[in-house]
Amino acid sequence: MITKKAEYAIIILTELASHPSGTVVTSKEIARKRAIPANLVIQLLSVMKEENWTSGTRGPAGGIKLIIDPSEINMREVIEKIDGPIGITRCLFSDAPCQDKTHCSLRGVWAKAQNNMLSVLEGVSIKDLAEKAASDY
Repeated sequence: MITKKAEYAIIILTELASHPSGTVVTSKEIARKRAIPANLVIQLLSVMKEENWTSGTRGPAGGIKLIIDPSEINMREVIEKIDGPIGITRCLFSDAPCQDKTHCSLRGVWAKAQNNMLSVLEGVSIKDLAEKAASDY
C-alpha cells in the first residue's frame, strides 16, 4: 500500500513544480496551501534534498526550490524513495507465507497487475501532475 507520506511527497514536489523554475517557496507556505502537517513537510523536504531534487536556503528570503527538471521525476521514484519497493502483494517479494509459488494460479495475475501498476506510475512525471493541476484551476 502506498502511504500518505508518499502521497504528501508527490504533492510537495507537484507544488514546487507548479512555480516558475528557480522560484523559492517556504515549507510553511507548502504546508498551509496543501494542508500537510508542517513537521512532515520539513521531514519530506529533507529526503528530497538528499535525493538532489530540491535545495533550500535559510533566512528571511529563504525557502525551497526544485533543482531538477520535474519531467525527470516520476511517481514510482518518489513512492519508492519514501515507502520502499511498491508491491501489490507480499508474495511477489518474499518466500513467506506462500509455499506454493511454482504452482500458484494467482502469482501470474499478481505479477501482471504489479507490472501494469508500476508502468502507470513510471509514466506520470511530477511535471505532468503540475500541468494537470494548473489546467484544473
